[in-house]
Amino acid sequence: MRIVLVTTSYPAHEGDPSGHFVQAEARELERQGHAVVVVTPSAGGAFGWPGFAARVRERPWRLLDAMHWMATARRELSRLACDRVVAHWAVPCAWPVATSGANGAELVVVSHGADVRLLVALPAAARERVVRSIATRATEWRFVSAALREQLLGTLGRSRLPLERIATVRAPSLELPGVADRIARIAHELDGTRVAVSVGRLVASKRVDRAIHHVARTREVDALVVVGDGPERPRLEELARRCAVDARFVGLVPREEALAWIGAARMVLHGSLHEGLSTVVREAEALGTPVVHPA
Repeated sequence: MRIVLVTTSYPAHEGDPSGHFVQAEARELERQGHAVVVVTPSAGGAFGWPGFAARVRERPWRLLDAMHWMATARRELSRLACDRVVAHWAVPCAWPVATSGANGAELVVVSHGADVRLLVALPAAARERVVRSIATRATEWRFVSAALREQLLGTLGRSRLPLERIATVRAPSLELPGVADRIARIAHELDGTRVAVSVGRLVASKRVDRAIHHVARTREVDALVVVGDGPERPRLEELARRCAVDARFVGLVPREEALAWIGAARMVLHGSLHEGLSTVVREAEALGTPVVHPA
């Protein structure tokens, strides 16, 4: 089978943490014998680290880039001969790209969280139209968690039944590269220092401030390692100074390095407000590191 993955988040280079779960699905499909083509925006436009909203706030003209990519992706899908299209994110990858450009191929939609929040935030009439247009075209609408599915279903009227007919729940593919040597190196460098780690984009919704306050309040660890970057970094660095927390901001690092920090830490502090199914939490569980959700 020839399968096209449409996604706005995909690794731009080896070690890039963006969309690694989409890449993991592509590799899984290839191992099953399918031919896989990925349609994704080029780096540097509206999509990418630290997220669409932050990038557009920084440079509003990037909205034009987003519209240009959607038009280009529709044309590319129309010319590609394929049996199935898998659109990661209902908006903007399933609608308007795949629903108008999939050229009769089977359509599978995957919702990870941000797309559902966007749909829920739309006026009711617009939400009904978008959901119905996707649900009547797709053969499956896959949600990464049951809570995410129920969040969207709970806001729907007439379009609820078409979505219920095709809604499924399945965690995204997860690949963990071998990082045992990196974990051992970091543990050696820490030399007994007890650290907690927070991993993710430094944007308001990730609530890294909760991790800082947790360390300041409990003193369960000696230091907090913050892996990731984004517009919230200056504010978080200042908050750590005010709270007298030894916070080490290591920035955006290759995924293997982020996983090594998770594996070497005493705990992962995960304060995010909105997650469909947290990849960081799943990675911590796989590496045997406890996860604490600070209030």
